[in-house]
Amino acid sequence: MAKRAQPPDDMLSQIHLTTALRATFTAAALVVGAVFVWAAEPAPREWTPLLDEKLSQWEPFLGVPLRSIEVPGYTYAKGKPIGLRDPTDIFRVRLQDGEPVLFVSGEILGGLTSLKSYANYHLRLQFRWGKKKWSPRLHNPRDNGILYHCVGEHGAFGNVWMRSVELQIQENDTGDFWPLCGTGADFPSVPDGNFRRYKPGAKLAPYFARVMRGADYHEKPNGEWNDVELIVVGSDSWHILNGRVVNELRNIRYKEQKGGKTKEIPLTEGRLQIQSEYSEVEFRRVEIKAVAPGKLPLPASAPGTAPAP
Repeated sequence: MAKRAQPPDDMLSQIHLTTALRATFTAAALVVGAVFVWAAEPAPREWTPLLDEKLSQWEPFLGVPLRSIEVPGYTYAKGKPIGLRDPTDIFRVRLQDGEPVLFVSGEILGGLTSLKSYANYHLRLQFRWGKKKWSPRLHNPRDNGILYHCVGEHGAFGNVWMRSVELQIQENDTGDFWPLCGTGADFPSVPDGNFRRYKPGAKLAPYFARVMRGADYHEKPNGEWNDVELIVVGSDSWHILNGRVVNELRNIRYKEQKGGKTKEIPLTEGRLQIQSEYSEVEFRRVEIKAVAPGKLPLPASAPGTAPAP
């Protein structure tokens, strides 16, 4: 076999240089690729989901049932709540199209309470009404609510709920404010019958009773999902229904008797409670995220929304 001729020395040098450059380019490309892949990883999730099949982030507390309702392990006594258990599945989660949906039967007054306390946050969820209503509210509007800034003991209000502020969820009244155990705030509002009504831009008025939702109101028909949002910054909050601000609270606080004097104590954080209140209702996509005071995610329907100093 003939011996293969070797290339000259200068050609060998060029081959070695080309090979080295290719290796260097390949290594650089790998590094660039690695950096690109790292940069393309998704950012940490902003929204934290609060629902799962086991309700692992919540605890139930049930109030006093009607005498006609049989509750396993409970003997009726006036003013005696069932307590921190749910033997009749007033609150239960089932999967619908692969996502957890909280079903609230409403048969017994109760609250599903978050294990954590929250401050400076944006809460969002969807709700829709079921069909059933229970005595003694068979002829009343369907009713529920989201309680926030929940503090103190279970059962402080009516042997069922904690001291708190209520974002009312009720047919034609979602977004109303209701006080539980002496809570109140300053509201841009005007008198309306026995209560007050939210009016954007109105003078702030201190109030410790019901403040009705504003006139810009767009609740969806029964059976359809409604979007509810709650934004809390310090001692201020905004109630939002289907993209419209329907109530605004400033300087949330509660009254307490101490030493023969009434003191007003600021409320800036607390647990959450989802009510059971004699009506069937479903909740889904219950999520929360932190909010910085300078970046309020408020819709355009909220004039003058800068936090109060």
